[in-house]
Amino acid sequence: MSNEQANSLMSVITQVFAPLEVSPDSTFDDLGATSVSLLRLMVSLQSSFDVDLDVVDMFTVRNVGELIQLVQERMPR
Repeated sequence: MSNEQANSLMSVITQVFAPLEVSPDSTFDDLGATSVSLLRLMVSLQSSFDVDLDVVDMFTVRNVGELIQLVQERMPR
């Protein structure tokens, strides 16, 4: 896991949930996520990192850290 990649991913996630404070341990419930905000997040991650995500992915991760790990695993090398 690249720290630079993780920081870039965290930046995108933080922008979607601004002004809330986001950490890798934050759950989407903690962030007050809705289906709309999760879709916005998915589209932002797809366009920023050229990664293939599905709506189901957004509901299967337990927290932001797991989402970052999932996205990194799917990023083109």
